[in-house]
Amino acid sequence: MRKAISIITSALFAVGTMVPAALAFPDVPKTHENYLAIEFLNQSGVVSGYEDGTYKPDQLVNRVEALKVILEGNNIEISSEFGAIPFSDVQTGDWFTQYVMTAKGLGIVDGNPDGTFAPGRDVAKAEFLKMLLNTNGFKTEKWEGAQIFADVPADQWYTPFMNYSGQAGLVTKDANNNLYPAAALNRGEVAEIMYMLSIILSGNNTQFLITQAEKQMAQIDIYVGDNNPLAAKRASELAVDMTQQAYKNLPEDNVVLGAAKIARAYDFVMNAYLFAIQQNWAEVENWSNQAIAKSTEAWEVNNELQPIAKHIKDRANEIMVQIPSGS
Repeated sequence: MRKAISIITSALFAVGTMVPAALAFPDVPKTHENYLAIEFLNQSGVVSGYEDGTYKPDQLVNRVEALKVILEGNNIEISSEFGAIPFSDVQTGDWFTQYVMTAKGLGIVDGNPDGTFAPGRDVAKAEFLKMLLNTNGFKTEKWEGAQIFADVPADQWYTPFMNYSGQAGLVTKDANNNLYPAAALNRGEVAEIMYMLSIILSGNNTQFLITQAEKQMAQIDIYVGDNNPLAAKRASELAVDMTQQAYKNLPEDNVVLGAAKIARAYDFVMNAYLFAIQQNWAEVENWSNQAIAKSTEAWEVNNELQPIAKHIKDRANEIMVQIPSGS
């Protein structure tokens, strides 16, 4: 586990002396909000790019493309043998028929009331989440009949899938508590959901959680430098969630505890940064001081974290310098 934390140090502070890693796709730079998800799934063999080398993260995904990613991403054996096709718009010779029929046989999909499957229709967020959760055997019944999110009524077919996904962090609500179940998903968003599912399913894999938290923390400065504070804040929150779960797994491990404290300190810095944008100077001072205190705690727990702790303190002090005199 100590090796994992040393990786964090190199990722955050040796960038200037290291040769930058080549991007998998030229149209998915490190500043892209779905960068880590796309890179992870590409390395895992779940997604790939086009012949021209691009990924096209903004391209919308249709229902059969979504189904293919879900089935292959979960290592479901695709059967080329099947009986009568119950969907009027799915033919024997279509490339996607084996995916549709495999999913139908496993009870993952039902199709539409009119007897169609609508393979070429853009997949809606709710549809994708239903297929994904069903494929992985999630029990969502307890999420029925309750309105948790503003745009997810209690009595819709998608209610349990959206409620679970929103609460578990598969998808993120907006400032008005909306999840947008009918929204069409693009390739970047599909990758993000699949990535978040991998995090959830790997909850007992402490090394994996620490590694992914390290990558999220490395993204924070990248997003801030790209003037995308919301993406930076989400990265800091994900790092906190991952390291907190890792600490639950190994509460006696000081290396994991140090990582959890560093992630929390980084999140506090992001709070200070966001309040600085709003010119709420009292909160800027509050969160900056909390970041400094928490990074000191991390340093005391694990001396190897000294460079990261100093980095966070420097960031907090840089933010506090902006506080007007007399505020």
